[in-house]
This record gives sequence, structure tokens and C-alpha cells, in this order.
Amino acid sequence: MSGLLLPPLPKARKKAVNGNAKGKEGERELARVLTELGYPASRGQQFKGGTDSPDVVCPSLPGVHWEVKRYATCQLFSPAMVASWDAQAAQDCGTRHPVIAHRWNGARQWWVRVPSAERGAYWQPLEVALPYLRSL
Repeated sequence: MSGLLLPPLPKARKKAVNGNAKGKEGERELARVLTELGYPASRGQQFKGGTDSPDVVCPSLPGVHWEVKRYATCQLFSPAMVASWDAQAAQDCGTRHPVIAHRWNGARQWWVRVPSAERGAYWQPLEVALPYLRSL
């Protein structure tokens, strides 16, 4: 037995995360939360991007173009990431107001980037931002 060599055990691999599936789940999750808060919503059609296909459709908030970002970690304070989200939302929103909704693993709260001409875009919890978003 002393001369028996066993092959090394394979290293444990983390399960790959399908970013596309995670994005879809984030969109469905935000739609559920909005509906529970009294704003019926559903996931938009994600076949080409643009003004006619927001991530979430919410007829109660017709002035809002939703861009949903569901990540493993908080990205609220990542200037490069937020800038790329802002650019995508601005490109896709058409005449609506671009609103980015972000949540990360372990967080229950959705945060939204509220557009404001007076003070620039800023982050607020979804429930706090809804009265303002209703006025857009």
C-alpha cells in the first residue's frame, strides 16, 4: 500500500453563472416587486433593445424606460459601470425617462437611478423613488 499513488483530485469548480438567465430573472423580479407595490408590470420583449423594448413594461409609469441590472455585487459606486448603464439607458429610452434599477446578491432592496435635470441622476430605494417616477 505504501507505493500506491493515487491521481490528484480535480479542483472543485464553481458553477458557471448564466448572465443572460440572471438578467431575465432580475427583470421578472422587478416586475413582481412593482406589481406588489401597486404598479402592475411585466417583463418587456428583449429581442432587439431600443425604445419599444424596455426591460420592464409598467403602464402605471408610462414616462419611465426601465433598464434592469442584477449583479452578484453592488455596483452603485462603480463610476465606469454606472456610466455604461447610463449610456445604454439614454440610447434606448427614446422620449421616456431612463431609469436604471439595480439589485445585487444578498440585497433585498432594489435601488433606482432617478433622472433629475436639477441635480443630476441619483440613487434612491425603489419605494422612495416611486412617487417621483409617477410624475414623469
